Amino acid sequence: MLSPKLATAAPPATRAGEEDATAAARERFKAGVSFFDKKEYEKARLAFLQVYALKKHPAVLLNLAQSELRSAHEADAAKHFAAYLRESKDATDAEQQAAQAGLNAAKLVVAEVSVSVDTEGAEVYVDGTLEALSPLPGPVYLATGTHSVEARKDGRSGATQVNAAAGKQLTANLSLAPAVAPSAAPVATAPAEPAPPAESSMPAEPSPGRKPFFKWLVSSPVGLVGLGLTGVGAGGGIGFALASKNAYSNSDSIANQIKTAAAIDSGLAAPDTTSLCNDPAGWLQNAGYEKAGKTPVLKDRASEYSNACAKYPDNVHKGDTFKTLSTVGFVVGGVAAVGTIVYYFVDPSARESAGAARASRRVVFVPSLAPGQAGLTVLGSF
Repeated sequence: MLSPKLATAAPPATRAGEEDATAAARERFKAGVSFFDKKEYEKARLAFLQVYALKKHPAVLLNLAQSELRSAHEADAAKHFAAYLRESKDATDAEQQAAQAGLNAAKLVVAEVSVSVDTEGAEVYVDGTLEALSPLPGPVYLATGTHSVEARKDGRSGATQVNAAAGKQLTANLSLAPAVAPSAAPVATAPAEPAPPAESSMPAEPSPGRKPFFKWLVSSPVGLVGLGLTGVGAGGGIGFALASKNAYSNSDSIANQIKTAAAIDSGLAAPDTTSLCNDPAGWLQNAGYEKAGKTPVLKDRASEYSNACAKYPDNVHKGDTFKTLSTVGFVVGGVAAVGTIVYYFVDPSARESAGAARASRRVVFVPSLAPGQAGLTVLGSF
């Protein structure tokens, strides 16, 4: 993917006492630009994070967001693109357009959450990390999954959970509950007398004339076959279900990559992936992709989209196939289990005399006495 042009002006020095910090920031800034040009985006992200910790300059914020977008930190990228658009007063039209295109691309794979608190000046935490004081300057951006959002002030707090999904816009409304007054110390009371032990009852005997089910199961060839088929069917169903989920996840990942790349190339918030995959070269021309004289040229870029578009239906087909096999596995396991249980009730070899059944479940409770303690000891077979 072609990299956008980075802002190359390092943060300026502001005071004589900050010369060391400024010199370090400029060195890390140059390193970040170098890493980005080499497409080493994770290293560029770390370098720009160090620069921004030293000098919170808008140019650094934009470069940091571009690096985060390309190193799979989309939630952080969306946060910093949005902050750049709010805070940068001297940005050129090209820089604003680049930031907006990056924000649109990041929002395709994260959730945008508007947080409101009924109290001004409350600390707002997302997953335990302080985000800002209420009211927040803008939405928060969250990766897919479940997240906690909490507000605290003066001993009062309010919290909620957010189930984030890619491309969704959500709201989180927090109301601070009154502070809870400390309760009075509990009054000491005499310990209650222990309740007398309940009378024990003997376990229910098996039906007269039939062996216990598990005893029959491990001694009957039919039972062992049914147990094996049940295990194979259930195990296969689980295995194919996991494989199906993985294939569908891969297809979703490829679709998100196509959308993100198309959004960056065209600046569109929601590109038409169907028309793109039908004719990548034509879609890129209609979207204004003009990269003549640079690499990769439009033809190479269209080939990259064609390869990605070809992988998407393959993964969907694999997911459908594994899903069908998973269903078959569970059906086989279920039929085997039901058939084994039914056969237990009709198998002549499962019959046993009532006396033998009682003998096999004989239990004796023997009093156990010792200095300072008393109890019961259970003896017998089950």
